[in-house]
Amino acid sequence: MSSYPKGNKLSSNRAAKPRKRKFHGNQFTTESDDTECNTSSTERKLATASTENIIVHLTHCYRIIEFVTVFFAISDIVICRYCKQNIQFSESGHRGLGFKIVLSCMCGHREINSGPFINTRFEINRRIVFVMRLFGIEREGINVFCGLMDICKGLAKSTYDQIVQHLYTASKSMFKSVCEKAVKEEKEKNIEHDRSADCLKVSGDGSWKKRGFTSLFGVTTLIAYYSGKVVDLIVKSAYCHSCALQKNILDEEEFEEWYNDHKESCSSNHDGLVGKMEVDSIVEMFLRSVENFGVKYTNYIGDGDSKTFNGIVKMNPYGDDYPVTKNVCVEHVQKRMGTRLRNKRKEEKLGGKKRLTESLIKKLTIYYGLAIRRNIHSVHDMKKAVMATLDHYCSTDESPCHENCPTGTDSWCEWRKAEATNRLASFKHSARLIDEKVKEHIRPIYEELSNDDLMTRCLGGHTQNSNESFNSTVWRITPNHLNSGQKIVEIAAYMAAGMFNEGYSAVLHTMQLLNLKIGQQCKMFADNVDIQRIERERRRSFLSSKEARTARRLEQLEQNEFHEEAEGLLYSAGIAH
Repeated sequence: MSSYPKGNKLSSNRAAKPRKRKFHGNQFTTESDDTECNTSSTERKLATASTENIIVHLTHCYRIIEFVTVFFAISDIVICRYCKQNIQFSESGHRGLGFKIVLSCMCGHREINSGPFINTRFEINRRIVFVMRLFGIEREGINVFCGLMDICKGLAKSTYDQIVQHLYTASKSMFKSVCEKAVKEEKEKNIEHDRSADCLKVSGDGSWKKRGFTSLFGVTTLIAYYSGKVVDLIVKSAYCHSCALQKNILDEEEFEEWYNDHKESCSSNHDGLVGKMEVDSIVEMFLRSVENFGVKYTNYIGDGDSKTFNGIVKMNPYGDDYPVTKNVCVEHVQKRMGTRLRNKRKEEKLGGKKRLTESLIKKLTIYYGLAIRRNIHSVHDMKKAVMATLDHYCSTDESPCHENCPTGTDSWCEWRKAEATNRLASFKHSARLIDEKVKEHIRPIYEELSNDDLMTRCLGGHTQNSNESFNSTVWRITPNHLNSGQKIVEIAAYMAAGMFNEGYSAVLHTMQLLNLKIGQQCKMFADNVDIQRIERERRRSFLSSKEARTARRLEQLEQNEFHEEAEGLLYSAGIAH
């Protein structure tokens, strides 16, 4: 049975179903498709990436073979050059994925390593730990893979821990060089924009491994404004496994004595509320900027969290001569509109068909954000455009409210266009989206979210999109649903920063620091991944692509609302009772 009644040739019972419409562009869009020629932020970042110092071993490669099949066939073909007898092949000396191939004949036996060594250990073991860490797979996952593939028994815990320590050292070294390069580039960008070279504008944001402010680990990042690259990060941990174990077996005095020796190596570096991790980390990075990079962060782009900025102001890291100026992320300001409208709908019961629906809230939120972005140089124009987004949808033929809409024939407002072309007499408004009762309740929200103080902080149209993108990269490398210690989270953050700034060239540099041989296939793969990333982000940055994604989301919301009205609510907590 269909979810809505079907119609026939003479009549239709599906008149209420939203009709699919072709998207013709957003009403607040003023740019033309010429902007599609602009390069994406990813392309601009990776344009400075270099692999010149990478040593490529053209003959180095690994292959997966079935030992018995291959070497039994070889033993039927070859003979010993000395005793002229058949050669038998066997294995010995298994260490992780590495082993020795034993050749036996009448002359005796000879051993061949299955791969190159790093010091006294097989390179393949370090390589598989490094690669699997990029997927967020730990020792247990590696051993499952090796066991089910009939490769080996896997890696011992001591071996794995030693390799992780090498990986931590290499990734930290790579991260340091990447940040130094990013700061140097940002200095050059500052000069191009007529700013002091050593006074940087940065956006900061924190991310936690677990939602709900109960996480034991948090990553806080500073990203340079013009280059869009990570310049510093800190990983905070509120947990130390060794401390947790010792507290269970030692009394208070014995633990204090033990902790005095353990303090230097303790993995816990945060004490207090989890939400304070971001505040402490941002302040710490501001305080060390001069020592580490010789720069000052004089402009801070935040998400509206006053505690973070208040922490910076209270610490006053650069003295009264270099005060820190605050800007807010337009994306987070835009989210406030959606949150306030949803809360008002719930409080005043404004939901329902042709009232404050989810799709209408989404549209009003998007248009509010666009009004800010289209007027990033004037507070007055910004406020006027924000109120236009409300008044326009409250207009009717009897009561047009287009005073704040832009004038002229190129205006997005059809009423203003008709006015400019002397067609008002024949102009008819489309269906009214916001009725008087809804307008009465939501207008105070618009007035509050367009006050002078908030609009002033929105000047420049700053965003934290780069920070949000980086955060998702970190938790792809160390997934939220898997347990990880501080060292693993730090490795993930360092590798994510390298890949975010320099693409896979940072991965190759880390491999070189780990003394892993880079073959031709590895180098080609890294180059191709970066090319595909640039092409993908270039397509996504097209104006038409952005608008099409927005249109698809809005259409999906309308479809969901239609089906809820037709079928009723089918899924909710406790609905079966």
